Amino acid sequence: MTDAKSYWERYYAEKKFKDGKAPNPFLVEMLPRLQKGKVLDIAMGEGTNSVFLAQKGFDVKGFDISKTAVSRSLTLAKETGVSIEANSADLDLFLLGILEYDSVIMTYFKPTVTRYYSSIISAMKQGGTLLVHSFHSSEMNEPIGKGESYRDYYFHSNELLKNLSGLRILFYQELNHGDGQMVQCLAQKPVDKDAAKLGIFDMHTKGHKSENSKQIELAEQLFKK
Repeated sequence: MTDAKSYWERYYAEKKFKDGKAPNPFLVEMLPRLQKGKVLDIAMGEGTNSVFLAQKGFDVKGFDISKTAVSRSLTLAKETGVSIEANSADLDLFLLGILEYDSVIMTYFKPTVTRYYSSIISAMKQGGTLLVHSFHSSEMNEPIGKGESYRDYYFHSNELLKNLSGLRILFYQELNHGDGQMVQCLAQKPVDKDAAKLGIFDMHTKGHKSENSKQIELAEQLFKK
């Protein structure tokens, strides 16, 4: 078991729904601005946000490195009467896909390598939205070394903006919150006119494999422009 997996398994074993089963308040606030459809919950934890989005009509897919957390998310979904897809995986190994998600959310999580941002953005459909909510680095109580980067979900001032430079920033703030100094962001992927003309926005929701294959090929050509 990797250090990251061991750490988060211990974390969830010791803290079951420590913040309750309500969704993230920033997610609730920004819900009307999220692109409706298929959503990816990165580092979903115990699934409180995923279940909330499923209740609101989203097609939810999520993953977390902790099997314990994923198991609880599936149980919570069943108890709530909704369906979600939840998998135990690390972002290092999770296949994000291309132009697959209408929205992506990341709460209390920060990619350990900056190149992951490009993969996340590529996985978003044109016009898709990305919501991020996590701690500001001023809340870090102790230095976190490279060997424990999985514990680092603290953003420096404007760090997130630099990594999302290709997106349209709809909302951004660094604020003092009840939990501490927080970073909150909602961004949108610009619409590529060529992609719209080729009709590849919904290539993962159509049922014909041959048509999907052609659309994926066209999408890859666009990314190489």
